[in-house]
This record gives sequence, structure tokens and C-alpha cells, in this order.
Amino acid sequence: MILLTVPTTFTDSFLEKIVTLNDQQHAAENRVFELYGSLQHSRFNSARPAKYLPGLSKEQFAAHVKAVKMRGLRFNYLFNAPYYANLEYTHEGRREFQQILSFLVECGVSSVTVTIPYLIEIIQATFPELEIVVSTIGYVDSIRGLEQFHRAGAKRVVLDVEVNRDFTFLKQAMGHSPLPIELIVNTVCIYQCHYKHNHYGVAAFGSHDSPENPGGTPYNQFYLNWCFLEKLQREGEFLKSPWLRPEDMGLWEESGIRYFKLAGRGLPEDEILRLCRAYLGRSFSGNLLDLLGWPHWQQFNTQPDGSILPDLDIYLDNHKLDGFLDFFARKTRDCRLGCDGCNHCHNWSKTALNWGDDALRQHYINTMQRNIHKLVSHIPSREETARATKNWQHQSQQQDMTK
Repeated sequence: MILLTVPTTFTDSFLEKIVTLNDQQHAAENRVFELYGSLQHSRFNSARPAKYLPGLSKEQFAAHVKAVKMRGLRFNYLFNAPYYANLEYTHEGRREFQQILSFLVECGVSSVTVTIPYLIEIIQATFPELEIVVSTIGYVDSIRGLEQFHRAGAKRVVLDVEVNRDFTFLKQAMGHSPLPIELIVNTVCIYQCHYKHNHYGVAAFGSHDSPENPGGTPYNQFYLNWCFLEKLQREGEFLKSPWLRPEDMGLWEESGIRYFKLAGRGLPEDEILRLCRAYLGRSFSGNLLDLLGWPHWQQFNTQPDGSILPDLDIYLDNHKLDGFLDFFARKTRDCRLGCDGCNHCHNWSKTALNWGDDALRQHYINTMQRNIHKLVSHIPSREETARATKNWQHQSQQQDMTK
């Protein structure tokens, strides 16, 4: 059985299509059981930049949650930012947080996803009717971590994606964990990327209200440049990313896992529904990178002379990945110890991944290297910072659903 947590677009059409999809999956017992989302920005915000999130009023939010519940689904609200500038330790911040929690309870929100342990304890003590889910940004990757968050009041944990393919740990966790565990299925982060901790932090400030920057503080694309450059330069990185393939969901079910989550807030309705169909139906045909949200590198195709590079057509053939993930489920090798002497992902990349035009790939590599050099060597002027802030706010306003 697959119980899927899915990002919402906050539209009636999306909700109706989710209900229809569940009806179609009834015989298989696989279903979407929970939708998740947040307000676009606030002082207790989520870990996504405001420019990617629907801008809706509190009235619209309340109406959507009511509609979700009427259709037999649950709604999960996100407080998954890794920090709130210590606002939660102030008189003003605590009162504001209590008001938000009270609003969520009145709306009928079933659960909240939280990163910060202190906030988990606060919610458990003051609004115990809200089920607490630990965010993947809590980086839980051990039995001890599961036990700690259980004592704090959590009722479910979304594990750190780094253990997605660690079946030795997953089976042990399912046997000993006092909490249900959940996995994000469509992550494309580089495996064991220690840059992600700060990347989550700067992304969260992109929706954190402050007197200086209401609606979020802008940031540049250093981390995305670095991530994409790593994937283009290093054979096997696309396959090392700890995604779960739709056809192989049974491997995780054999470990006892039932809860799975789709990442993708900000994706169009059709793309989220395509993800739902693939994972509930355990089948996908075509380029797996399309299912996983690539190719994002197209936003890095502008050359110094203003010309635009053609699209880089990289194809990860899903049908050629049959058996690839069996290696992780059946073997005992610990991937945290490195890839020396293994080459499993590298070798499968040679079979399943087609880079398309190698010369064009090198142009993209050169472009990203230039981008990174500029981002780390150039100090932005006050005027450049002001323009970036204005553009950020404009992009956020483009998501307005209140009109």
C-alpha cells in the first residue's frame, strides 16, 4: 500500500482531479491521503521562496482546507524552515506563533510539518490536536533521532533523503522506530550533499517576512549552479541522487514503509498529477529526468554575448533502469563510505543515460563555471541589491491568487 502526501495548488480543479485519481486507485489501495502547503510568506514561513508559492488570502486558504476535508483528505501545513531568526524566543514571536496555530486549528488543518525541535515541543504542549510531522530538513537518519523526536511529540517523521536507499537502516528503523516513517520519492539532490543544509536556509529566507524585506529576502543561484555543474561533470551523479523509481516501490514496501511524499510545490497542476499517477500506478514511460523535475539547467543557458544556448537534451531511459535499485536493496555495501571500488551508478549511467550533444554539454559546463566565478568574486552594488529585491517581490506578486 502506498499512502501519498502531495503538494496542493490550492485550486478546486486540482482537488477534484486528486479525488478522481483516488477513485481510480481504490482497488489497489494506493491513494493520496494528504495534501500539503502553506501561505506564501510570513514570519513563520515554510522552506520555499515566496516567488514559487501561490499567493492566497487566509480566507482562500481556509476555504481550501475545508474543501480538502470534505473530500476525505487531510491537510498538512508547513513550518519546515530551518530557522526563524530566533523569533520564536521573543514575546512578540511566541504570541504570533500561537495566533497562527489557532488559525490552523480553526481551519481544520490535520497536521503540521516542522523542522525546529523547540517548535515541536511548543505545538505538542499548546495544540495537541495538531499531528506533528518532522520535516526531512530535520535530517533524521538514525534510530536515536527517531526516538528523540518521538519524545518531543512527533507522530511521523520524513527521513533525511540520504537514507532513502539505505535498506539496512530502513528495515532496522521499521522494526524499532516508535514512529511511522515517510520518504520523499522524487528528490534530485546530489547524494550526500553537505551544501544542502545552507541551501535550505537561504531558500527559507526567500519567504520570511522581515521589516527590511517583506515577502522574503532574495538570494542568487550559486547552489543551483554548483549542483547542476556537478551533475554535468561527474558521470553517475544523476543515478546517485536518492530518488525512488515508480516501478520499484515494492522494494520499500517490503521494508514495511507505507508513507511516501512528493516534492514539488510550485509545479503546475498537470505535473503534480503526472507524478501522482506514476507513483500510485508504479509505472512511468520515458525520460525519468522529466518525472524528477529536470532540466532546470535551462535557466543557465545565457551566454556573455547575450545569445541563448539550445536546450540540453539529456535522456535517462526509465526502461533501462530495471534492476538498478535492486543493488541497494539486496547488497550490504554502505554508500556513505564512498564509491571507490563500486562504480554501480557510474556503470548504469553508461547504459541508461544519453547526454545528447557532448559539445553543447561542454558549453553548459563552461557557462556554469563562469557563473560561479562571477557569483563568488563580484560584490554586488547597492543598486544591484535593490534591483534584485524589487525583482524578487515582483516575481512573488505574479503568484497572486486573490485577484
